[in-house]
Amino acid sequence: MGRYSDYMRDIWAIQANRKVLGITLFGVFFDNSKPFTPGDQLQLAEGVETAIKILSNKGYDFLIISGQPTNKTKNLEIQDFENILAATKDGIEKLGGRIKNAYYAPSTDKNDPFVKPNIGMFERAQNEGMIKWNETYYIGSDVTDIKAATKIKTTPILIKSKNSETKTKAFELTHQIKVKEFDSLLAFANSI
Repeated sequence: MGRYSDYMRDIWAIQANRKVLGITLFGVFFDNSKPFTPGDQLQLAEGVETAIKILSNKGYDFLIISGQPTNKTKNLEIQDFENILAATKDGIEKLGGRIKNAYYAPSTDKNDPFVKPNIGMFERAQNEGMIKWNETYYIGSDVTDIKAATKIKTTPILIKSKNSETKTKAFELTHQIKVKEFDSLLAFANSI
């Protein structure tokens, strides 16, 4: 078809070869130290904009896997998730990053296969060719994120919340893994 189709084929090949990070929204991208109410303005966690630029420059795209925020006044509805993801996508693109895809579970039922620490969303992402979990990290903010990352055999990264203490030592001993902990997404971005 000419030079344009060759150009697009090259672009698609470059995008296909980028690395992908699995990441949750609340407590990593967005500050969740205070209870969140749907409709309120979300606050970016400290250093997130710089972290996105650094990770994008290092060749990473983002795959969002998220559930309900830990601190909330009421559960988010599907439309709330859609609005948050659209704004997140716009913000990341303005910073030069790319969201490869996003998965969310509006339910809080622990028997739902898509609610963390269950791994339904993670398996779906891998089955759809979005990510290879054994080759990357999953960045979360609470113990359900760490449990899910352990089940899918990816490297768990914990972003420690300002006002909460996540008990990782007992989890590490019980599951015989080492959880890498960081104070922010920016600290993680600077470490890899």
